[in-house]
Amino acid sequence: MTMEVKYALFSSSCLCLTAVQYLLQRGQLSCVVLIEAEPNPDLVQLQRFLHHHQIPMLQYKTESDDALIADLDRLGANSGIAYLFKHKLRAKLIDFFAGDVLNIHPSALPDYRGPMPVFWQLKTGADTVRLTLHKVAEQLDTGDIATHIDLPVHPFDTSQCFHQKIAQAVPALLEQFAQQQAAGTLNWQAQSEYIEMDGEQFEPRYAAHVQVEDLLIDWRHHTSTEIVNLARAANAELGGARFKFREGMLQLMQASTMECKLAGIKPGTILELDRIKGLLVKTVDGAIRLDTILTEQGIFDGYRFAVLFGLEPGLEVAASSEGRM
Repeated sequence: MTMEVKYALFSSSCLCLTAVQYLLQRGQLSCVVLIEAEPNPDLVQLQRFLHHHQIPMLQYKTESDDALIADLDRLGANSGIAYLFKHKLRAKLIDFFAGDVLNIHPSALPDYRGPMPVFWQLKTGADTVRLTLHKVAEQLDTGDIATHIDLPVHPFDTSQCFHQKIAQAVPALLEQFAQQQAAGTLNWQAQSEYIEMDGEQFEPRYAAHVQVEDLLIDWRHHTSTEIVNLARAANAELGGARFKFREGMLQLMQASTMECKLAGIKPGTILELDRIKGLLVKTVDGAIRLDTILTEQGIFDGYRFAVLFGLEPGLEVAASSEGRM
């Protein structure tokens, strides 16, 4: 007789609620394990939902797994799923589940292992992102792959938008896994050491924590599309792309690519300022319209920003700033 699967869901975001509801419907949710953290709106919303539905909540302790393992045992949890969980699971905890711990990771592993895969993929202009279900191993994001689904990226998606799309797709991923498991067609795949692009092998890219220098616009080198993608990848949670302005730093939340055939104009120079057309700035391969700018004084469209701060065509938006793209 097969033991009934009861999952402990490890998460730190209310985006996991789609997974919670899916597991509840299947009668497979034992509890939700939360991180130790200062209360924030996201975590508070998650706790309220779990409390309202009388779902047991356990807390992950950074110093030891002993108390957590005792609680998991008491609640009958025999498998685990990690989704948007900000801590590495230690060997003792993985062993408690006899290795039956899965992680949901938004990339085509081994590419973009690490904590910020959605940001880095949107920044590079990915048109699809793979949602991968894989075993948790001691080394982060390296475990065998169970199954995956591919999600299309809309050209206007921000990281926040796309995380919500991922959350909506999680039940389909878990259902695909459950059906393959039931049919005996589940085929665990070890991760490759390399990724293949255009018939060549490359080292997988790492999705590191984002630093401020990763958000800087370099007018001398970044193309229009690169700037637009950087702004949308960083929109909301990371506060947008950054550009130097006078003595400070401003945040570009949204920009649009524009055609420009003018030659001999320094990138970063204002080309046009118009109430309808907005604020157009030269780039190395064309132009962009600065759609939404966040300053200490408030949030402005490009036209209002330029008028308030005394910018006009021919002036530079900023001196070039060093950045990594």
